[in-house]
Amino acid sequence: MARFVRRDEPEIMEVNEDHVMRANSVEGRQQAPQKHEGKLYRLVLVSFGLLCVTQAALNISLRLILYNSDVQKLELLKMERDQIKTSNNRLTEAKDQLQTSYNRLTEERDQLQTSNNILRESLCTQTQTYPHCWIEFNSNWYYVSNEMKTWEESRQDCLRRGAHLVIINSKEEQKFLVGLNKRVWIGLTDREEEGTWTWVDGSPLTTAYWGRTQPDDGDGFTKVGTEDCAELNNHYSDPLNKWNDLSCNGKNSWICEKVV
Repeated sequence: MARFVRRDEPEIMEVNEDHVMRANSVEGRQQAPQKHEGKLYRLVLVSFGLLCVTQAALNISLRLILYNSDVQKLELLKMERDQIKTSNNRLTEAKDQLQTSYNRLTEERDQLQTSNNILRESLCTQTQTYPHCWIEFNSNWYYVSNEMKTWEESRQDCLRRGAHLVIINSKEEQKFLVGLNKRVWIGLTDREEEGTWTWVDGSPLTTAYWGRTQPDDGDGFTKVGTEDCAELNNHYSDPLNKWNDLSCNGKNSWICEKVV
């Protein structure tokens, strides 16, 4: 049996192989850009993701920093508030201690003053020449009381001391008595005859130093009643206008005068 061989088959196969290789080559060249573009896309996505993560981390960090800063500021403010509160409490405590000390000293001063007055009165009762009892002026001696009595009680006290309620005979004596800065009975009255003022030694009033609108005998006020005894009242500013008439039953300090 005869066998026929086709001489052109190898060529055809070669042609087919070349065609396939070229096709694969073209396809490879077409797929290469696609693979490159995919890698680039993935890289972009990864980079974007990293950027997002970085941004989120930065945001969190900033918030933490700001939060910590605010917390520190708040803590500082609390510390300052507590320090101010502590200082205020200390100042209040110191103020209370000072007030307590002041009250104690005031009480002690009053007690000493009371004791001094008691001692002074005791010594004045025992002797009429005790220097703290009597004040000398123009060769006369004056006793200024620390008690308050009615006009008649004051007059009797002066008599027991060998003196009389003060009689004012001159401007100099008036100014001296005003300088003692005390509201006191003086030895002047119109009890015997309304409007006729006489001194306790019976001498008539010749020179007067009445305050403005005085004497007014109570000015008609029923609660006050008649005013028949005279006092030296520092309410008036002019030293030569200091006298005031007052109810003899009122209570005042007084001044005794002893003529030497």
